[in-house]
Amino acid sequence: MRTITEDILSWSKDFLEIPNKHLNNFPVCPYAKKTRLDNQVNIIEHNDSSTYLEALIKEANNFKGKISIVACSDLSITADELADYIHALNYIYVPKDVYLMASHPEDFDEEIDFLQDTTWESHNDFLMVLIQSFDELEEASTSLKKIGYYDNWNEDYFSGTVEQRKQYKHLRKK
Repeated sequence: MRTITEDILSWSKDFLEIPNKHLNNFPVCPYAKKTRLDNQVNIIEHNDSSTYLEALIKEANNFKGKISIVACSDLSITADELADYIHALNYIYVPKDVYLMASHPEDFDEEIDFLQDTTWESHNDFLMVLIQSFDELEEASTSLKKIGYYDNWNEDYFSGTVEQRKQYKHLRKK
């Protein structure tokens, strides 16, 4: 059985990084491979939902890297609760150039089926929050849009990721 960290690294290598026929042979995340190979991914495993939010805030407060992932195997926090936490936290952290993005097993539905170009599956059930620079993410997203990366994205998925992130843009005052 893989650990959560091993699952996350496998998800990157075997799903995010491989060319995807549904995305004109772009990988799901064109930046994942370099970030992983450059050891710029910090993964924190947590197993207690009662202290998960505290661990997440601690990591966001100390964020200085390319990407941090705070995962939790205790699924007592629902997808809606996690989304609400992250939405509130982004109002605090986006002004500091730190963006949080939630992922919960309850969220996976037909919306992301268009990305399935592999049979990759997780060995563990866990929720996770990705933490990264808001400005770097926006800059990368703008570059990807210019080359047509998002052209084949499902409208609901695009809205729930790229467009949702843009709601925080006004919080970044340069």
